[in-house]
Amino acid sequence: MAESRDNGRLAGRLAAVAALGFVLVIPPLLAQFDQTDRFFGVPVLWAYLYLVWAIVIGLVAVIVARSR
Repeated sequence: MAESRDNGRLAGRLAAVAALGFVLVIPPLLAQFDQTDRFFGVPVLWAYLYLVWAIVIGLVAVIVARSR
């Protein structure tokens, strides 16, 4: 029974990270970063997308590592 509860928590946390990732890439929010400015030579929108991508992967890695 405890294993089932742990799997439920893991699934809930992963679903929360997926929802966060989705919210961070919806078009109204992306429009805020669609500028001609550059951040270390990279367009701001690309830098934002790569940052969001790295954060989501990092959160998933932390959650999975803690579940073992």
